[in-house]
Amino acid sequence: MRCKVLRFPLLCLCLSAFVLTLGVAPSYAAKSIPSSQVSRDKLLKKMRDKADDLRSFCSGMYRCLDMKYEACTEDDMKPWPKIDYDAEFCAPYKEIVKRGFSTNVNSPMMTDIFLRLGRQYRAIYSSEGTLPLEVNEISYLFDNMPFTADLINAYLDSKYELQYNSTDRRYFSGNNGDGLSGDFFWALSDSAGTKLMLRNMFFGYGYAQILKWSLKGTAIAYLDMDLIAPRTLKYKLTAIVFPGNSVLNSIMQLRVFKSVVNSKIDDVVGDVKKAANMYYGGNRKPIANNPKLQTPENARHIAEFDKVVAGAPWKLGDAARKERALLELSKPPARIKSNEPVDHNIKLDSTDAVEPEEPAKSISIKKD
Repeated sequence: MRCKVLRFPLLCLCLSAFVLTLGVAPSYAAKSIPSSQVSRDKLLKKMRDKADDLRSFCSGMYRCLDMKYEACTEDDMKPWPKIDYDAEFCAPYKEIVKRGFSTNVNSPMMTDIFLRLGRQYRAIYSSEGTLPLEVNEISYLFDNMPFTADLINAYLDSKYELQYNSTDRRYFSGNNGDGLSGDFFWALSDSAGTKLMLRNMFFGYGYAQILKWSLKGTAIAYLDMDLIAPRTLKYKLTAIVFPGNSVLNSIMQLRVFKSVVNSKIDDVVGDVKKAANMYYGGNRKPIANNPKLQTPENARHIAEFDKVVAGAPWKLGDAARKERALLELSKPPARIKSNEPVDHNIKLDSTDAVEPEEPAKSISIKKD
């Protein structure tokens, strides 16, 4: 039987497959955003000329964060009839602002995220557990996602793929080789500047095959972690997904559906734990026998990761910094120019006198 395609997000699955391979609440004073900062045409362009999305954005920002954009008309700011803009509905708005996500419309993915929060339907998924990793170790694995996928595959003969899509490594994509794939934006890697690598926020587009359904769409996800014992990271993954209509929303709220989602997440976490235990147990055969891990780049990664496991420090962002340093070293040395001033006036003393040139002889031509 042909599978029915449901167009709603399941980023919680995809994000688990691709990423887990591996204070004080602010006040919300009324704020008016002048039209000189952002015009209605610009806002509409960011919404791909969809008036309903503009209304979701303008009404949500106004009702939940008390931010009024002068570029939004009165119709744009009208509340959706079936939405109760109460504390529960507005909680994700305040949560992501508390985490440090920018409300500047020119910030990456800002309008994409907030317009979706302003829609009527949403479903929330949550999964938690532990991972056998230290903070430095998971920082290294997040900082080198393609290597992480290769390492997992070597130990489990799996087919995970991860790749960065930008030089700053904030955009990435991947798949697990078994029906899960997605493209993501790493919006935050800490919580308002604290707990680097331990307080993450992602936004992205996920695709998954679950039972008889092919699922796709968008979601916002938080991944929070804390070290609770040596090599024991407690994690909690929370995903807010956005069903397109009431029928899909009802399906996604079903307990059986959520249990299937959680089982998929557990499978991925189980893969991570198996690979980690084999690695920490001293089994190096999968590394020695895997061609992908024999490349010069992965050989460097293995040497670096061994040092991190042995206790060497590693912070998120070190990989990009090392990459820039290697690029600088590979550049040809610049030619050194003298800083001494150059005198362009030629001076001759008597000993350097130049003999005058002999005048050219004239040539006469006789005509016949």
